[in-house]
Amino acid sequence: MASALLLAAFAAPAFAQASPACDSEKGCAAGLNAVQVFAIADRYVAAKRFSDAETLLKGLTRDPNSDYRAEARFRLSILREAQGDKQGAIEWLKALLDEKPNAGRPRLELARLLAETGDESGARRELRRAGAAGLPDDVARVVDRFATALRSSRTIGGSIEVAVAPDSNINRATSQERVDTVVAPLTLSKDARATSGVGFSLSAQGFARGKLTETIDLLSRASVRADLYGKSQFNDVVLTLASGPEFRLAGARVRPAAIAQRRWFGGDLYSESYGGSLNVLKPLDRVSQVEGELTLLQSNYAKAPIQDGLLSDLSIAYDRAFSPRFSTRVSVRGTRQDAKVDFLATKSVGVDLLASRAFGKQLGYVQLSGFRLSADGRDPLFGVTRNDKRFDLTGGIILRRFTWRGLAPLVRVTHTESDSTIPIYDFKRTRVEFALSREF
Repeated sequence: MASALLLAAFAAPAFAQASPACDSEKGCAAGLNAVQVFAIADRYVAAKRFSDAETLLKGLTRDPNSDYRAEARFRLSILREAQGDKQGAIEWLKALLDEKPNAGRPRLELARLLAETGDESGARRELRRAGAAGLPDDVARVVDRFATALRSSRTIGGSIEVAVAPDSNINRATSQERVDTVVAPLTLSKDARATSGVGFSLSAQGFARGKLTETIDLLSRASVRADLYGKSQFNDVVLTLASGPEFRLAGARVRPAAIAQRRWFGGDLYSESYGGSLNVLKPLDRVSQVEGELTLLQSNYAKAPIQDGLLSDLSIAYDRAFSPRFSTRVSVRGTRQDAKVDFLATKSVGVDLLASRAFGKQLGYVQLSGFRLSADGRDPLFGVTRNDKRFDLTGGIILRRFTWRGLAPLVRVTHTESDSTIPIYDFKRTRVEFALSREF
């Protein structure tokens, strides 16, 4: 199917037409126009003088004519791939699409390369963007088949993000010094009240893929999330392992998996969870998809065994690209956490709205989340049943213009407000993250 998509991409109309426009100060040879420089670069490639060809093409990426700049970047991506540097080819295509988001052929090429390097979600995103821009009918039919059969061919890969994060409330605690209980007013210790600080965050994911049959893969994944502070009693680390088959069924990608998870808080084991999940992703049309996931985990708490119980979580998300630059995601989630006592057993429902917009080499996004949580019974200490309302507002920008060795700077700001009938769950929090992220 990748080969079919490649043929479809080259069947698409060309996005640049030749016309004289070149300047020696912009990287072209003196006295030659851009068309002639492209021809010389082609001769260099045929003679395997790749470095010389790249020098000429990079000069044309600064040409005043945007079509020539796009053509040069496209040829540089082809040249990088021919030398085995698929990541370099991806970066040149992204640079082209930053300036010409409606260029169909380069976007299809980008989708193909992302799939081949293991970024299936990125490949699907580019296909939706290509669909939003419009494709000729014959090309669109090939793209539809590619989207249906899309599967990553990479055997190993992952992503990483590191961030420095000033935080107004690192322990998500109330700012009150005293709270009322059914016994007497309770004075909270310093660690039980809102504490500000600057943390270091690490988020990393990795995967390994192996073939079970011609149509079924074994996909194993590992992820770690760590929020580390100078005050180590607030350090929060979560490690998750998952493994299971991946296959296609009725045009959908299906991933059942066994899961094991451990969480440490303040350096001590906080909880262990074991269970499984079922993830189903289905393209709906050329610009949208739906994804659902059911997770069941038996959670055991090291220091509070009365919290032990089954966690059941169901989420459904709908993604849609309205244009090559603008896309949205809407998701709903329902969660049930059982426990040995009713006041610790909870159920919650939430909605998440995400909108992203590309601005040249930058990508900005806004995310609004809200959920309600309620306990099964009245808390014996506070004399009321827990009911929470929580809202999160996040804004972020990925500064791809300043990418260094594949690391893209990211600035993210999140404000959280939680309103609860139990005062210790009532808090406000603002967190700023300055991060570097990379997929590999």
